[in-house]
Amino acid sequence: MSRSPGRPQLLPEAAPAAAITRRDFLNGVALGLGGTASLSAAATPGSELPDPALRTGLQGQTDTVNAAAHAWRDRAGGVSEAPAERDDGVEDLLVVGAGLSGLCGAHLYAKHAGRPVRMLLLDALDDVGGHARRNEFIARNGQRLVGYGGSQSLDNPSLFSPAVQQVLQDIGVDWPRFNTQFFDHGWHERHGLNSRALVFDARTWGRSAVVLRQPGEAPASWLARTPLPPDAQRQLARLLAEPAADVLPRGMPPAARRDMLSRLTCRQFYQRHWRLGAQALRWLQADTEGYFGAGIDATSALDAWAAGLPGFSGLGLGASMDTRLSPSGRLLHQGQDPYVFHFPDGNGGVARALLRQLIPEAMPGSDMISLAEGRVQHAALDRPEAPVRLRLRATAVHLRHLGPPGEAQLVEVRYLDSHGQLRVARARQVLLACWHRVVARLTDELPATQVAALNDQVKVPLLYGTVLLNNWRAFHRAGISGLQPVDGFWREAALDFPVRMGSLGPPEHPDQPVLLHLSKVVLPAPQEPALPPREQAARGRALLTGWSFDELAQETTRLLQSGLGDFGFEAERDIEAITINRWAHGYAYEYMRPWDRCWPQGPLPCTTARRGWGRVAIANADAGAYAYAHGAMDQAARAVQELLPQARLPSWSKRPGPV
Repeated sequence: MSRSPGRPQLLPEAAPAAAITRRDFLNGVALGLGGTASLSAAATPGSELPDPALRTGLQGQTDTVNAAAHAWRDRAGGVSEAPAERDDGVEDLLVVGAGLSGLCGAHLYAKHAGRPVRMLLLDALDDVGGHARRNEFIARNGQRLVGYGGSQSLDNPSLFSPAVQQVLQDIGVDWPRFNTQFFDHGWHERHGLNSRALVFDARTWGRSAVVLRQPGEAPASWLARTPLPPDAQRQLARLLAEPAADVLPRGMPPAARRDMLSRLTCRQFYQRHWRLGAQALRWLQADTEGYFGAGIDATSALDAWAAGLPGFSGLGLGASMDTRLSPSGRLLHQGQDPYVFHFPDGNGGVARALLRQLIPEAMPGSDMISLAEGRVQHAALDRPEAPVRLRLRATAVHLRHLGPPGEAQLVEVRYLDSHGQLRVARARQVLLACWHRVVARLTDELPATQVAALNDQVKVPLLYGTVLLNNWRAFHRAGISGLQPVDGFWREAALDFPVRMGSLGPPEHPDQPVLLHLSKVVLPAPQEPALPPREQAARGRALLTGWSFDELAQETTRLLQSGLGDFGFEAERDIEAITINRWAHGYAYEYMRPWDRCWPQGPLPCTTARRGWGRVAIANADAGAYAYAHGAMDQAARAVQELLPQARLPSWSKRPGPV
């Protein structure tokens, strides 16, 4: 079998804006900056705006954000004894990480401590919320648009644990209102946006093509319009038209079938039992990435079945899909709730609600709409006299108890402040809501077995793009809500969620500005034999950090022009701004069969890794090996219960997720 060429190579660096011709721009050679003020500002490194959400260009885990942490990582010791300026006072709780887990942990600690407390939160990023990042724009016509640059939605909130339900109630996030009030269920149908266009890139497929599928059209019909070779068209037509066929040996009971599928990757299942060739497999390769952070080459066939991929419904595997839990215990996207529980800035709205509870002056207002419409008052985050302070651009680099951990009364945390100066803070207790691999390098107090378990947890690298378009006429003419590249650079490009909250909401006329969201799990091209998912994540991170904003904006422009050009789109005219949110350390790694022999029987590395010691507890999504917002909040509840054993917190979830 021939090896798939995989991800197309990025094009060369763009010429300076002044040298870019209109032809260059429309041919995809240029950035897509077009000389507009907003995009020129986007490409200016280090440009400062009062609200980080308004910054365009490369955001998230940028080179600037990573520089301090990587310099510390590569330093040959000495930070624990280096001269440092000590902060005044002693914190009751110091939290490392101001993402959803850290903010939730701080809220729960303040609520259940039984007395007024003094807290300090440190975070290396330039805005509150960690991966729950807000992207905001002011269009040329003066309209304000808000999108999401990271953690997207509350997934199946009716199944959340009592702990998470209570937190959402505490902070005023009445999630049923998204379904009954805020989400515009009829927007797509009202505007005739009933599908997504398939986009084939000539670099990958030999010729470019944009394929629109008509409602009810047979797969063989629209597949005939793709650049796929005839044998791949026939194979996929059978798979998509006859998904209920039983392709496994007759007479196998359901338990034996599930066991067999747990030992096969999804790719192997399609190869051996559906007889799909290399070109058909390229079509399906990325279909599991959004669920598991891995393609079909590294996802078990059993998990692919639970994720709803075609070709499994006739196998008689049992009732797992009825419960909407995969056989591995993961809650999947197609659960019992509609997928509508989404602030305009995604779970950035949840982060803001937690911030309001901790520091009311930093997030004015009192209801859900003001969470969406308001802006974080960054000047109020770190006032010396306040009981809770949140310090951004502060990278923790060392932790130690002042004495034996079992006897010490204080913990010392060293961190680099926004000016690169080494400082020391002291606290009676510490919540580490940072990545497990950071914890492993933060202290010398842990046993080797726990350090190994912490290092076992990798992060899946991600790209989230947000594009401000000054109109969406091309989408309206095509009757589509987005583009679905087939084995292209981006995984998808879709018009943003139609959520109405106060002055924010989807446009009602195609001439109005709109936000487009793009996403990509960054992985290397599939290989034979397949690389384990941890190695794929490491190689993907190397790819990700090697790309400049110019290259990523160029790929964005290229996709939009190739996918929408036939419907009147002109990138130079229609694109106003591009924000690329880089998450080199993105999804928490979820255990995968057949790669992780610990799964699901255990013992699981995450249960060893998250053990607190002395006056320190560990939270974050890594602690549950589960890449969902409510998973991060559940781990915060568990960690705070460790710090405050006398408190009675609501129970945190042991399902879904391997916890």
